[in-house]
Amino acid sequence: MKKIKLIYNPKSGDASFKNKLDLVISRFQSEGYVTVPFRISNDIHIDSAFEDIQQDYDRICVSGGDGTVSSVADAMARLGIKLPMGIFPAGTSNDLAAHLGIPKDIKSCCDIITKGSIKDIDLGRVNDSHFINVCSAGLLTEVAYKTETNMKNALGQIAYYIKGIEEIPKYSPIKMRLVSEDRVIEDNMLLLLILNGSSAGGFNKLAPDAVIDDGRMNVIAIKAANISNTLSLFLKIIRGEHIGDPNIYYFSANKLTVECNQLCGTDIDGEKGPSFPLDIEVLHKYLKVFVPS
Repeated sequence: MKKIKLIYNPKSGDASFKNKLDLVISRFQSEGYVTVPFRISNDIHIDSAFEDIQQDYDRICVSGGDGTVSSVADAMARLGIKLPMGIFPAGTSNDLAAHLGIPKDIKSCCDIITKGSIKDIDLGRVNDSHFINVCSAGLLTEVAYKTETNMKNALGQIAYYIKGIEEIPKYSPIKMRLVSEDRVIEDNMLLLLILNGSSAGGFNKLAPDAVIDDGRMNVIAIKAANISNTLSLFLKIIRGEHIGDPNIYYFSANKLTVECNQLCGTDIDGEKGPSFPLDIEVLHKYLKVFVPS
């Protein structure tokens, strides 16, 4: 029989996926697959999930939010594993799955993983790590992992909006230098987003023209402004009406270097990111993902 490695985060979203393991295993078994589960935990490195990967596996499946999917994709890239990936969107926002049209319904996901199409998508690389959806710095960078789990479970994406608004008055501008293949930007920024897809952290339509397999990332850099203008821009971002605003730099790039000499946190798909400088590039169509036919 064919084999599936199922990597799942038992704490993602409402933490209910672990109660549906038998359903998933049964659905896969009916299609001729043996399922080998691996439970993610803080005391076991993600690379351990792939110790037996040479044993004739056909595909990798991941259950969790963007952070979980990203950590698995990062491990696969570092270890040179090129198997196709299936996704069970079990997190709060699931931006990559939403961009690819992957539903949350467990049975539908099983069908996609066993009968769907394979799409080659871009993977971002930043220094020695990889990201599937977004690398960010500045304001809102810590929102994903500062937002309490109970709040996210109760309110969903709205929890990110509330936490983001709370952070605005506390934040100071950061001097950044952005260098891409066709421009150099030096300015005081509040927020920098490097996007592979169209949304991040529950903020839909951040990059409405994003294409996930074009070999380019979409860059959004928000200039420093007073609190009133920043709050107004924040509301535009929520509504997807921010592109073209004079307080925003918006462009695409294949490679980008970001320099910053001030203390400023970074984020990769909802998890703490590397220190500056950031050397970012797109690995064109590097990751294979199962999507609806």
